[in-house]
Amino acid sequence: MRFIPAAEINDPLPVAIGLSGGSGTGKTYSALRIARGMAEAVGGKGAPFGFIDTENRRGLHYREAFPEMQHLDFTAENDDGEVEGFTVERWLAVIESANRAGLPAVVIDSFSHAWSGVGGVLEEQAQVLDRLVMEAEKRANGRYVVERDKYSMLAWAEVKPRYRRLVDAIIRAKTNFVICTRAKPVMQKGFGGNAKNAFKAKHRRDDIPWNPETDADLMFELSAMMILDPAHPGCPVYQVKCADQFKAIFDPRSPVTEATGRAMAEWAQGGGNAQQQKQILDEAREAARGGKAAFTEFWNSETGKANRPLIKTILEDCQRVAQEADRAAQSSDSDDPFGGSDDGDSDQHGEERPSLTPEQEERIRQEIEQQHREAAEREGAQ
Repeated sequence: MRFIPAAEINDPLPVAIGLSGGSGTGKTYSALRIARGMAEAVGGKGAPFGFIDTENRRGLHYREAFPEMQHLDFTAENDDGEVEGFTVERWLAVIESANRAGLPAVVIDSFSHAWSGVGGVLEEQAQVLDRLVMEAEKRANGRYVVERDKYSMLAWAEVKPRYRRLVDAIIRAKTNFVICTRAKPVMQKGFGGNAKNAFKAKHRRDDIPWNPETDADLMFELSAMMILDPAHPGCPVYQVKCADQFKAIFDPRSPVTEATGRAMAEWAQGGGNAQQQKQILDEAREAARGGKAAFTEFWNSETGKANRPLIKTILEDCQRVAQEADRAAQSSDSDDPFGGSDDGDSDQHGEERPSLTPEQEERIRQEIEQQHREAAEREGAQ
């Protein structure tokens, strides 16, 4: 092993993009468009791309629109018609086939079968858990009750490393991947803009009302992870993972297209202007940290005016940062060292404490004195 100067490394760096969503969000069509753009960026117009289909050959519904698609029907049955399920080992073989095919881009629709399908990770974990509990009950021999939940983590410890091999195989593949997963709605509390998820979802954000049907490890290993919404099919509305250099590529207001795939492939090959765009966004964030006046000055500068469509992708973040910076500056300039913290009428969280009338205070004082007298009488009686 040796360190190599980064400037000498010119090999393409394949990307893996995740698209998740419920029914009617445009996952499959969006993935096909991205894959076509990737393939064209690498091999030119009409370059083929792969499609790994676990959805009963549903991808073939688009064969007229995408004649360059190379289809692979991946079912729970092996070539002999025996049900093996969507096991890690079979997925590893499929990923290796994609590498050997030399295709510039491959769509997986749907990778949720690896997690919750027949023979998937969840089913395998349940089987391992059954075995561990059965072994524990034999050792107990009726002397104590075996608690099943205590063996769940042990079962995951046996299953998860093999699944991690599969995730690693996807991330280290020589081809670009577009990975589709199903998503289920998350129960929410509150209404409108105040709505929050009622429980922690895999993406760990309270503002995304969808939970991808896959493992959290995969989502955060991908180059970018988007959740589509049925109200805006094809639009990357919820961006679970989207680095600054990809903000202009994945506009939550616009559906993904072939241009999305081309831009991602060009970035992977060291081209495109993603890095320059990231530098501009860095400048915008730095200006926002100076407060509203500093950010307004940057917004109206030559750089700001020329790149407003790009800066708008992080405008809400910049506005929040600038407002917080102004509040912090006002607090630091105050002559009151307790300003903005605890003014005597607020609790430790900054919330106002309810005030008492003089009559209420007197009644409470009398109740406390009465309690003291009763306690003293009890001690004297003893």
